[in-house]
Amino acid sequence: MSAFSANASEKAIIRCRFDRRASFRGLMKWFAGQGIPVLPIHGVIDGRCTCGDNQCSSPGKHPISSLVPHGVKDATTDQKTIRRWHRKHPDMNYAVATDGLTVIDCDSREAWQAFRAECDPPPTLLVKTARGFHCYLRGEMSPRIGIRTKLDIKSKANSYVVGPGSRHLSGAIYAVWEDEPIADLPDNISSITAERSQEETVSDNALIPKGQRNTILTGWAGYLRRLGAPRKAILATLRAANDVLSDDPLPDSELRSIARSISKKPGKEWPTVIPFSDIPEEELDWIWYPYICAGTVGLLDGDPGEGKSQLCVWVCARVSRGDLLPNGDPIPPANCFLFNFEDLPGAVIRKRLEANGADLSRVFIQSRRFQLTQEMVDWLEAQIAKHQPRLVFLDPIQAFMSGVDASNNIEVRGFMEKLVEIAERQRCAIITVRHFGKGPQDRAMKKGIGATDFVGIARSQWGLARRRDGVRGFVVFHFKANSEKGQAMLFTMGDADGRKGEQPKIAFDRFEDIDADTFFSEPTAKRGPVQNEQEDAKGYLSERLADGPKPVKALKTDAEARGIGSSTLNRAADALDVIKAKGEDGRWYWSLPSKD
Repeated sequence: MSAFSANASEKAIIRCRFDRRASFRGLMKWFAGQGIPVLPIHGVIDGRCTCGDNQCSSPGKHPISSLVPHGVKDATTDQKTIRRWHRKHPDMNYAVATDGLTVIDCDSREAWQAFRAECDPPPTLLVKTARGFHCYLRGEMSPRIGIRTKLDIKSKANSYVVGPGSRHLSGAIYAVWEDEPIADLPDNISSITAERSQEETVSDNALIPKGQRNTILTGWAGYLRRLGAPRKAILATLRAANDVLSDDPLPDSELRSIARSISKKPGKEWPTVIPFSDIPEEELDWIWYPYICAGTVGLLDGDPGEGKSQLCVWVCARVSRGDLLPNGDPIPPANCFLFNFEDLPGAVIRKRLEANGADLSRVFIQSRRFQLTQEMVDWLEAQIAKHQPRLVFLDPIQAFMSGVDASNNIEVRGFMEKLVEIAERQRCAIITVRHFGKGPQDRAMKKGIGATDFVGIARSQWGLARRRDGVRGFVVFHFKANSEKGQAMLFTMGDADGRKGEQPKIAFDRFEDIDADTFFSEPTAKRGPVQNEQEDAKGYLSERLADGPKPVKALKTDAEARGIGSSTLNRAADALDVIKAKGEDGRWYWSLPSKD
């Protein structure tokens, strides 16, 4: 910690840059040097916990289990271990173990002022938190939660507090407020828990201790809200409990405040069981029978470069003009969302739409890349409600998935169900696009990259491959349908001069009965030239790294969306002698070696 000053008469302006990481490491080492163990906990980046869980209940405050599998029991004063932790997780926070310590945790400035007025603590280390203060004292006392309003006692083994220099979820930094040696715990402070225990002794007909009325009633209100109870029912229950179970009831204004606050939280929506006689009949809303139905999620799979994006453009062009789709019923012109993360909007996608005669005013694209976090899922539904597209294409779907393991059925189902809900509410069809995997499969519908629940959730699934009859174009198979499966469809791709920026026109050729499983099970030699996976990966890396270093995580996420696995990408990086280095932000980067 440094102090800066200037002679007032010189009116000098001193600018300084606070090195949080240096201060952070110094504070951890200071605690360890005082014989006070510390432990690594997850940090906060861009308002999120670094554990990666979007629903994390303790962001920036829970142990990094890969470093301290036993939590606070693995806290240490060993400087070498502390340095190793920080090297592995430079964005981490840290915690101070309270074994042998007492920390008065005041969650507001008012709570600290009230405690200081009541107990007159000696000069000691005081840390400013996001909303209040941590007052450090040497010695132990009985730990208590809610011993005063917004005041907790943290003490003894198996407990810790977030250390100074760490970052709060709000972005605030825990900062040393009063830089004093840690004072011994005075008797008048250590005795307050004993005094409180006597105050909280309950009578035979009182189950709510006086010192915990607000905490207990708030907890009960939260439980009722999670069950789906409305505000009126919560308030009535609180009033009954307050009157019957407390010797010294809270004022009704506080009960109303608790009920009002808790009722703002979302309640649980419980399903009901109803007979089919109460289920109204519904007609399926076909956009293109039997391939695309409004209110559902579909899945389009295929190898890179075979024509998936071309098919998406062709369908959007037809729907935007209200053109009759092959064997389909007449449809009015409609809006479409064509969210494509792989092709250039102006140089490629627009020209494809123009080549296929689309009404450009009815086809929309994203202004920048985004991932479907819960916030962006809400944004997507709002945009669909505003523009009312009949079709929404997400190409490729893995590029939209934030914090979701695409190979995990449970996580994929949770993500895809959000899209299903949007499609049902907004009466549109959402088509997700995937690449085929490299390995053989016993069924054509299993060839797509990722968990099988991609297929399980989709109401309709298609597979696309290059034609084998010598005609330039592709064939589309109807792998799966909840109603009648359609025939395979053959398309042609017209000529275009790429040097002039032209894009080919797609045209429907004919329907044909082709068995998809047989088609895709034939030897590779019959299906065209063998694709060298590592060469594909090397080409991808050469292109992506041509303009400088890139974060490894972003490279691998994008590569997976293109059908390139992590292990294949690693082998390609080794073959190219890619330079691997950790950046100043703590992330790993890859870059191409110098040509010199």
